Amino acid sequence: MVGFSEKINDPMYENYRKKTRKWSFLFAIILAVVTIVGFVVYGEMSGQIKMPHSLFYGLGIGALFIVIALLQEVKRKTDTTWDGVVADRQILQKTERVRYGNKMKTVPYTLYVLKVKRDDGKIFTHSVRDNRTIFDYYQIGERVRHHKGFSYYEKYDKSKDSKILCVACLTFNDIHDDFCKKCKVPLLK
Repeated sequence: MVGFSEKINDPMYENYRKKTRKWSFLFAIILAVVTIVGFVVYGEMSGQIKMPHSLFYGLGIGALFIVIALLQEVKRKTDTTWDGVVADRQILQKTERVRYGNKMKTVPYTLYVLKVKRDDGKIFTHSVRDNRTIFDYYQIGERVRHHKGFSYYEKYDKSKDSKILCVACLTFNDIHDDFCKKCKVPLLK
């Protein structure tokens, strides 16, 4: 339970990455098609946007979804594995203005901020709104490892934990389990 796991090299992790990329592109393509069709149908039914302008608007916005998926893929490919330490944790009370019918109201929310300092000094900040479960998993001063292609961290010392976070799907599992109950990849312990 102490040390970084070699299980990240299990082929199931690479399969998970491939499936994630596949679903990301499929979702972007579906959004693009729905947008294109939606603009054409809206333009024809409302009469506010004439053909071919409605088609061009749909193509432009649909292409934007594809570009975003491509940029995410570039980010995944340029990502690296690195070690660091949990540098700071903050709980911030915030407010936002929300429209209810024709009135605006101020609504409070809690923002949980986790800062991880890489060994080279670069700091990564993660903010989660109104959900402190992942925030509470990490403590200031803990050694962590970021694995290429995943957003959260493997803890170096898991010996005092009763739950373990799956770095692939961010599901908490019992520390005695060997595989994630949701995505079925080996747990890093």
